[in-house]
Amino acid sequence: MRYPATGRVSVAAKPGDYVYPNDVRMNAQNDLLYVKASGLAAGIWQETWLFEYDLRRQQLVARQEVVEGALPAECPEVISRQ
Repeated sequence: MRYPATGRVSVAAKPGDYVYPNDVRMNAQNDLLYVKASGLAAGIWQETWLFEYDLRRQQLVARQEVVEGALPAECPEVISRQ
């Protein structure tokens, strides 16, 4: 995350090697950002992580490993036409 007012940069989710963010959602009412990351950890075993980032406090609130099928379907990809 980059905060233009202060120039501060903060990492919302750092899942690890070969595990990549693949879905991002925001709870605008509570200023929370949720990041789902999944992939082959160390190139060997499947992992899925869910990160909760507080936009007001500008810090990671929670990081939890989850079972892949336990989360809602990913949001469809949006392609910008410029």
